[in-house]
Order: sequence, then C-alpha cells, then structure tokens
Amino acid sequence: MTTHDPASHIRGTTPARALIVGAAAMFTDMLVHGLAVPVLPLLPAVVEQGPAATGVLFASYAVAMIVATLFAGHIVDRHGPKTPLLIGMVGLAAATLLFATGGPYWLLLVARLAQGIAGGMSWVAALSLIAATTSIDKRGQAMGIAISSLTLGVLLGPPVAGFMVEHLGTASPFLLAAAVALADGVLRIVLVKGSPRVTDDTAGPLAVLRVPGSFSIVLAVAIGAGVLSAIEPVLPVHLGAGSLIIGLLFGLASLAAIIANPIVGRYVGTASPRVLIGSGVAVAAASLLVIGWAGELWQTCIGMGLLGISSALLLAPATTLISEQGFRSNPPTLGGSFALYNFAYAGGLALGPLLAGFGVQQTGFTTAMVMTAIVLAIIGTAALIRLPARRTETSTD
Repeated sequence: MTTHDPASHIRGTTPARALIVGAAAMFTDMLVHGLAVPVLPLLPAVVEQGPAATGVLFASYAVAMIVATLFAGHIVDRHGPKTPLLIGMVGLAAATLLFATGGPYWLLLVARLAQGIAGGMSWVAALSLIAATTSIDKRGQAMGIAISSLTLGVLLGPPVAGFMVEHLGTASPFLLAAAVALADGVLRIVLVKGSPRVTDDTAGPLAVLRVPGSFSIVLAVAIGAGVLSAIEPVLPVHLGAGSLIIGLLFGLASLAAIIANPIVGRYVGTASPRVLIGSGVAVAAASLLVIGWAGELWQTCIGMGLLGISSALLLAPATTLISEQGFRSNPPTLGGSFALYNFAYAGGLALGPLLAGFGVQQTGFTTAMVMTAIVLAIIGTAALIRLPARRTETSTD
C-alpha cells in the first residue's frame, strides 16, 4: 500500500529551513508568554481588578489557543503551513504592542486572547512544517530541538522581563517581544518557500483521535504539559522563597528539559515509544514525590530537574507519534494531528494549575503532591496499553 511522503507536501522548503522556522516560532511564542508572566500581575489595571480577574487574564491564553487550534489544522491542510504562520505572526505582534500600553484591563484581555490565537496558529503550523519536511528517522530529533526551543523561551522570558522592568519600565519587555516577533516574521516569510494544499478532503483532530492509540498520545501530551504548570502556582507559596529563588528553580526544570529533549528525540526513531513515555510517566511521578517530601532546597532542586527530564521523555516521542497518527487517519491529515496535539497541550496547561490549587487547598502541599503522583502513575500506565507502535515502513510518493 502506498503511504504518504511527508516531505512531498512542502516542496522548496528544506528540513533545515523548516526546523529554523518552526523552532523560532515556538521560541518566540513562549518567550512572549514568559515575558508576560511576571509583568502582567503588577500592572495597575490588573491589580485594580483583583485576583479573580488576574486568573481570568492568564487562563484566557489557553482558552484562545484551544479555539484557534480548531481552525489551524484545517487551514494547514487546505492551504499549507505558511498561511497560519503569518496569521500567528500578525497576532503576536499585535498582542505585544497592546501589552505595552499597560491597560485598561479589557485591552490587556484582548491582547492575551490575541496571544493565544497566535500561539494556536503558530504551534500547529510549525510542528506540521517540521513533520512535512523531515524523514521519519530524523523527525524525532527535529521535534526534540523544536520543543527545546519552546522550553528555552520559557526559561529566558521571566528573568529577562524582571531585569527590564527594574531598569527600563513595564512596557520594555513587550517592546522587546514585538521586535523579536518581527524578526521571527521575517524568517517565516523568507524561509518557507512553498505552501501548497495538502489534500482537498481534509480531516480534523477528531479523525486523528479515532485512530487507535491516539488517545494514549493525548494523555501523554496532557501529562507533560500539566505537571510543570501544576507546580507553578503552588510551589512558590509552599516554599515562601523570593522571586529569584523561584525563578532559578523553574529555570532549572527548563534547562533540564532543554538538554534532555534532543537526546530523547535521537532515540525516538529506534526505541519503543512505550519505554520512552513509560519512563516519562515514572520520572514525572517521582519528581512530584521528591518535591512534595523535600525538606531542603537542594532536594527541591532535584525534583525540579526530574520534572524537566520527564517533560522531554513525554513530549518528544508524543510529538513524533501524533504526526504518524495523522497519516493513518481517514482522510490523512497533518494539520489535524497537530491540532489534536495543541488541544492536549493547552488542556494540560489549563487543568494543571486548577487541579493543583484545589488539591493543595483541600489537603495540603505534600499530600496533594503524593496524590497527584499516584493518579498520574495510574493514568499514565493505562495509557501505555493502547500506545501505538513506532511506524517503521518506508514512505513513498
């Protein structure tokens, strides 16, 4: 049976160019996200609205990302990845300039929604572009590099924003973000040469979800995104440490993920997905136990390092597997597969903090971490049973 050749979809765009564009797009999106995290809660327009409104402002990013993802996969399949990449560029530039105004609150909410839409468009298009131009034996490593660039944006955003606000004012991080978004946009325009339609009969994320094994991949992605985001709102209060210590702890987790992602990606083409993702589930559960029981700062550091490694073990293989599920769907879809990936990631990003906050409030930090680790281990183990095997056959036109 003839199978689809991903590289035939984007003629004129080499794998190296696709990786540069995709990695830059994901880095820029998460850099802007990271720049906003320490600044938005301190803006007068946000402070006046209170904690609930601040929560709505932060949650609106994930909500807008999910909504944009509904359309991004369809656009990728109909028109290729360049169109949503350009939509994402415009949305991100608009968001950064609106953030720089500092308010009123409703305008900041519009900016946050625009940022989420830009992220939804850019992520689906960037990952689809990489998958469509990279052979299966090298795709895992390419995806690992792309995910590392995303993590690098998360790592750099908060400390850079803190330094700039202290020396240059609250608008300065967003003006920097606008400049980075402009440079990223130039890469998207110059390096993506072709953007043809993939097929006239496109499928969406639901078609990919119906492919056996896809739900297990969705769970792996949601766990990978949700575990770290769950720690973000509860660990600072638990430790009672200053912003510098908290920033360094999360930086440690991001650094561990940056180092681990390409290493894990290198083995995606040869190692069993069950071994890699199963290891990710085990390491994620262990990290929560270490963080929950930690009595010294160095023990928390070990837990955060494990958390970053677990993210690589879960997301690098899942990113590659989800593209293969798209080619197995009927009709085949690349955009739909990464739309499903985005849904899973945004879902973990949104649910993680909510569940952790509720658990800590009801049972205390240590108990909540232990219970979360147990639930994660059970769900992750169940997901491994239906995880699809790695596809090894050679694709042809």
